[in-house]
Amino acid sequence: MIKQRLQLEVGGAHLAYTLFKKTPLKKPLPKKTLLLLHGAGVAGELTWTFIVNYLEHWDEILVPDLLGMGDSYFDQEDKLQFSIEDICNTLLSLLHHHHCLEFDLVGYSLGGLVALELNKELAPDFRIKKMCLIEPALFSDQSLQAALLFRNAFTPIATNIKSQPDNPQHFLDFLNLVSPKRKRSEQMDFHAIKRLQQRPYGFANALAAVSDYAQRLDEQRLRLLIEAIPAGMGIVGGLSSPGLLQAQEKIQQTQADWHIETLANADHSLVYVRPKVVAQLLNQYLV
Repeated sequence: MIKQRLQLEVGGAHLAYTLFKKTPLKKPLPKKTLLLLHGAGVAGELTWTFIVNYLEHWDEILVPDLLGMGDSYFDQEDKLQFSIEDICNTLLSLLHHHHCLEFDLVGYSLGGLVALELNKELAPDFRIKKMCLIEPALFSDQSLQAALLFRNAFTPIATNIKSQPDNPQHFLDFLNLVSPKRKRSEQMDFHAIKRLQQRPYGFANALAAVSDYAQRLDEQRLRLLIEAIPAGMGIVGGLSSPGLLQAQEKIQQTQADWHIETLANADHSLVYVRPKVVAQLLNQYLV
C-alpha cells in the first residue's frame, strides 16, 4: 500500500491523518474505504499500522489522529476543551473531503464511542456498510449507572494530569483503570506512559470529553445509539469486564447480523498485542 501523511483544516481545528491506498487498479471499480478510529492517548498510526498491514479488502484506509492526540489540534496549546461531537465534526469534514459517502468503520475504546455517535449523526447521504466496535468507551451492560461511575473516574485523572503533566503516576492510574488485568511489566508501562505523555493536556481533554458525554447519556440516548448500529462485529478481551461482552450481546438483540468475538487471555490492550488476529477478524466479518 501507498502511505500518505495528510492534514486538513476544519473550522479552526487541525486534523492530521494517514491515508493508506492500494496501487491504482487497471479497472475503475467503486473504491472500498475503511475508517479506523483509535483510543485515548495513542495516535492513529501507532494504534493501527500493524493491523493495516494484514488488511485485505479495502482500496483506501483512513487513519485520523483524533483531536488532542497525535498531530491533531483543537487548540495549539491544548488548553481548550472539546467534546465528542467536536471530534465527530472533524471526521465528517474528513469524509466530505475524500468523498467517502459509503465506508466501513472500526472504533476502539474512545474511538468506539466516537464511532457510535458518528453513526447516529450521519447525514442521509452517508452510509456505514459495516461496523466493528472494539471495547467502546462507556459501553457496559452491567448498568448504565455503573458505566457512568466508571467513566466519571476519568475526571480526577484528567484534572491531575493537567496539574502535573510530568508525573507518571497519573498516567499509570489511567492504565490501571482501563486495563486492571493486564500483564504487569515495568518496561511496558514505562513505554505506554511515555506515549501518553507526548500530549498530556490533549489526552486529559479527551478523557474529559468522555466524562462530559457520560453526564449527558441516558437510557433513551443509549437505546438510539444501539438501534442505529449497522451489521458488523464486536471484539472484546477475555480478561476484560464481563459487562463489555454483555453490551455486545445487547447489540445482537437489535442487530441480528452482529458477530461477537472474544480474544482469550487479552484485555483492553488487545489491538496492540493481537494485531494479526484483529486484522483477520476484520477481513472475515467486514466484507
